[in-house]
Amino acid sequence: MITSQEYFAGYPDNAEITDAFRENAEVLLSRVNDLLDEATSQGVLICVNPKTQTNVSGQHDGGWRPKECPIGALNSAHKQAQAVDVYDPGNHLDDWLTTDPGILVRFDLYREAPESTDGWCHLSSRAPHSGNRTFIP
Repeated sequence: MITSQEYFAGYPDNAEITDAFRENAEVLLSRVNDLLDEATSQGVLICVNPKTQTNVSGQHDGGWRPKECPIGALNSAHKQAQAVDVYDPGNHLDDWLTTDPGILVRFDLYREAPESTDGWCHLSSRAPHSGNRTFIP
């Protein structure tokens, strides 16, 4: 389970974290956490990132990112609090999602294609321009 505090942990005191971003994160994390609960109940190995001590990937840019963060586009879903990178070193979560594309529909989430995210799973509550549940960035 990813908390709001864990999601914003990379930049916890950043003045750019608005109420709107907190609301976006609440929607995102509710969906992602429900998906992670389902995955766990089906035997999918969900790992804790040793660098963050959470399910968030990376060192501090796997959750919300401020505008000045050089990772991602200016209007990326991360910078709108609508995406999170879930630590997935064995690609177990991505493999599970690939076996049943309907899972993303059930949880109203989108993900970057697994070939673009080796070791993490990018999940978003914001639809990409293509509208595809799994998309190539």
